[in-house]
Amino acid sequence: MRAFTIKEAKARLNELVEAATRGEDVVLMKGAKHVAAIVPISEDDLEIATRVTDEQAARLWQQIADERRHGGLVVFDSSAEATEYLRKPARPSRPKKPA
Repeated sequence: MRAFTIKEAKARLNELVEAATRGEDVVLMKGAKHVAAIVPISEDDLEIATRVTDEQAARLWQQIADERRHGGLVVFDSSAEATEYLRKPARPSRPKKPA
């Protein structure tokens, strides 16, 4: 691991990226304080979490609560599959059982 000031890193960015490509961690410093890092990543690291809207998240939590009450759950193999499911228009809720 090597450490560089931001000023040094700007001047040597290509070299630092190449170091990360070879598997080396590079720490960036502001004065004497460590503030960031340039680190190697793999294809697996590039899977970025899919974002859902507040409305979609609320629907998901409501659906989970409804399914728990009715004894079933929808299962997804990936976050992308769950997000696609939530992008579909909301389904009418199941009728409530009389008390």
